[in-house]
Amino acid sequence: KNMALAEITKNKILLTVPVREVTPDIKTELEEVLNNYPIEVIPKKMMSIEQMRLIYVLFHQWAEEEAGGDYLYIKDVLIGEFCSKYEIPGFSTSPYKENTLDMETATQFIQFIIELGIEENRVLYIRDKNQNYKHIRTIVPDIQKYVITCLRNRVCAICGKRHDEYNTVELHHWKSVASAVGTYENDDGLSTPFISLCTEHHQEFHGVGVESFKNKYHIEGVYLNEKLVIELKEIYTNHFKAFKG
Repeated sequence: KNMALAEITKNKILLTVPVREVTPDIKTELEEVLNNYPIEVIPKKMMSIEQMRLIYVLFHQWAEEEAGGDYLYIKDVLIGEFCSKYEIPGFSTSPYKENTLDMETATQFIQFIIELGIEENRVLYIRDKNQNYKHIRTIVPDIQKYVITCLRNRVCAICGKRHDEYNTVELHHWKSVASAVGTYENDDGLSTPFISLCTEHHQEFHGVGVESFKNKYHIEGVYLNEKLVIELKEIYTNHFKAFKG
């Protein structure tokens, strides 16, 4: 059950196993035990160069706002928080190191940075080949998790505006209330998808219609479960009047 270190040398696999006490017979005992287990190899694809570049862009953007450009400090902080949250050992963000991320975990790390940025009010973005700014939602790995994070933090899922004294961001029914539940009094939060939108994009949604809006921004509302309804009911106090949970 303890962490073991395996390495291949010459014609054998060396397995270093941490034990509480090294006794003369411990090596023989462990080999007898381990030799009774089949070896299963689970290959994982390493993170891509594109993932590495995106991660470092996010490090630098975060550092510019918080640490005066010290991206190495931010890198260590974000990796530490990610490892703590998911209870995994430290890793390298270089695809050339032995302890580099696999592709799946790199995707999870990118999602983590973006969601944490929304929670901590960081302005994250990327530039395309023509140096035009692109909103972070255009590259987020899991768009549904992104929408939920925006809902929780009352941030417009399209432009990133936060609800404050200057901007209004509200919960928006992806399907019309009339077609979904009839009236707001009948809305329990479980019958239609939702998204958080600022006034400008709320008006645009109604102006162009759901399909044109979806095709323009490549985004959709998300269905809520009861736990999310309870959570969001505290944020958007005029909604979910029919919810009895």
